[in-house]
Amino acid sequence: MKKNNLIYTYLLAVSFLFGMGACDTLDQEPVNQIPTDEAITNARSAERAILGMYDGMQSENYYGLRYLYYQDTYTDNLQHAGTFTTDQEVSFRRINPSNLQIRSTWQTMYRVIRDANFILFSLSNLDDATEEQLLAYEAEARFIRAYVYYDLLRVFNGVPLVTDFVTTVDEINTLPRASTEDLYAFIIAELQFAEQNLGETPDAPFRARPAAATAMLARVHLQAGNPGQAAQKATEAIGLGYSLLPNYRDIWTIPGNAEMIFNLSFTNVDGDQSALAISSDPDTGGQKFYIREDFFNQFAASAAEGDTRFEASITLEFIADRVFRRVFKYYRSATNDDNVPLIRLAEMYLIRAEAIVRQGSVTAQVITDINTIRNRAGLVSLTGLASPAAALTEIQRQRRFELAFEGHRYSDMRRFGNIGTLFPDNEQFRVIWPIPLQEIEVNPNLEQNPGYTAE
Repeated sequence: MKKNNLIYTYLLAVSFLFGMGACDTLDQEPVNQIPTDEAITNARSAERAILGMYDGMQSENYYGLRYLYYQDTYTDNLQHAGTFTTDQEVSFRRINPSNLQIRSTWQTMYRVIRDANFILFSLSNLDDATEEQLLAYEAEARFIRAYVYYDLLRVFNGVPLVTDFVTTVDEINTLPRASTEDLYAFIIAELQFAEQNLGETPDAPFRARPAAATAMLARVHLQAGNPGQAAQKATEAIGLGYSLLPNYRDIWTIPGNAEMIFNLSFTNVDGDQSALAISSDPDTGGQKFYIREDFFNQFAASAAEGDTRFEASITLEFIADRVFRRVFKYYRSATNDDNVPLIRLAEMYLIRAEAIVRQGSVTAQVITDINTIRNRAGLVSLTGLASPAAALTEIQRQRRFELAFEGHRYSDMRRFGNIGTLFPDNEQFRVIWPIPLQEIEVNPNLEQNPGYTAE
């Protein structure tokens, strides 16, 4: 019996943890209809399984809505205006360990990791793949796995590190949390492998190419406190042939444009849609996320100086005597097929500028990179910045406007050291999300983040 048949017999018994994904973005044939005795045995089924990883990232628990918007909602950009207590806790910055949405997000992310691990486990079964193809498949699975682990790390700190395709429940429910340092080391090593071995897929930027790994290394090194490596990788990414679009709004209206290094694709096919547009559209049903007034006012003040990003990112809607401050980046509420930029070139300029400053100086390159972003936005050039502290303030300000609603604000505030200003002195522990209580209840080796109790 082939090993994949044995594993799939087990999978059927625990399908809530190990079900295959739904419809693929790039291939509309449902992955979850692959017969279990045919799963990942050749190049065709491997491609389908790889597309299933991206499908998992499209979940409303992940980049289809909640994980993405929670990065702004838990900080000071967005607020929740619906009735779900799970979302309200995020908006009020008081997440309880028993929050079922946080658990659903945790589980969704680990399902993507599970899918990546199963692909890696199955590669030896492929009977028609070349060595080059096998390396590319391995690199893509390891890239996505690293990407998801980074997303877990930046909100929970240490989490269990699962690198094998598990075959027993005990293996799932007894893993302790890896340290933050070990997770960073793992993520960086995985991305380095991906950078060297990813294929030049024609489906880029909707699938990862080597450039995505290079750019992701820049992001991870910056967050991990390695500014020299971050600056180097950002410079490499900038030199790979991508270009800033002259019109900021075109980033959102032109799919797969020249600025996108890695872009999660959605379509208007049922089951392959995001909820981002409708979640900020008061004319549609469902839970709503709107822009906090203070952020709206700060962004509007930048618009008064010529910042075109405001009008491209935010819109006002007047209904009766109410005013709704809506996200406009994701706007296709009729079709729900707004793509989500996971990595784009503008971030690389801001990473390089910040990384250089964090090494102790405000160089000409820093001013040039900041002005590259400011000028595209319609703002005048800066002639200089008085100190590294002033440069970091300007960089964080530009990141807030440039990357609003793209999932960066929470980790930015953690890195710049000012997220604590959002919490009272006796609740500083809340700068990190709680590990879901339900996961702790089934795993005696999984420790809660400090400060949280069962609620």
